[in-house]
Amino acid sequence: MKTQTNLGQGNRRNPETTITMIVKAPIDQAFHYIAPINLMHIFRGNALIPAIVNTSVKEGWNRAGLVRTVYFKDGSTYQESLLTMNVPTSFSYKNEHFSSLVLSALLQRLEGEWLFTDLGNDRTQIDWTYRAIPTNLLASLVVRLVLMRAVRSMLVDALTITKDDLESGQLAGGTTWTTQPAEQGSYTSLSIAEQPVLLRN
Repeated sequence: MKTQTNLGQGNRRNPETTITMIVKAPIDQAFHYIAPINLMHIFRGNALIPAIVNTSVKEGWNRAGLVRTVYFKDGSTYQESLLTMNVPTSFSYKNEHFSSLVLSALLQRLEGEWLFTDLGNDRTQIDWTYRAIPTNLLASLVVRLVLMRAVRSMLVDALTITKDDLESGQLAGGTTWTTQPAEQGSYTSLSIAEQPVLLRN
């Protein structure tokens, strides 16, 4: 099943990207696996964004209002806040307070949202959106042209891993937490070049 990736314009200052994928799994199973998933299992890093290696909250990530610190492989951190949790159709969160000098100069925050749609026959459509709230207009240009492309690549890789887990039934990687970073190259990534990309106004 192909992945659809949309690099939306959002608005002039707040670029966004949406990844859409259909997985062969019931909506309840997909939601309850993904919402509390081990971030180290799915965020393995790319040329611009380091892998995630730890979080301050692992178990019980299932209630709006929870806050945790997320640690990157390069030693930088950010704070993640769970904003909404609507079982089994959606959840949303924000990432802010970046310790990286580059990210803190570019971003006030990143907003993430997952939407789950029951397609019947144990198939679920997943729409995953990231929206950037840059610090200023100049930062918005850099975020739009550089950072959001790296974010999109990261989301495609993460959702591909998740899809493979759900469809294979091999769920241990996403439900077992360790403090060790995931090994790169241990999954099959869908190439961005192979995916249809739609530009939205």
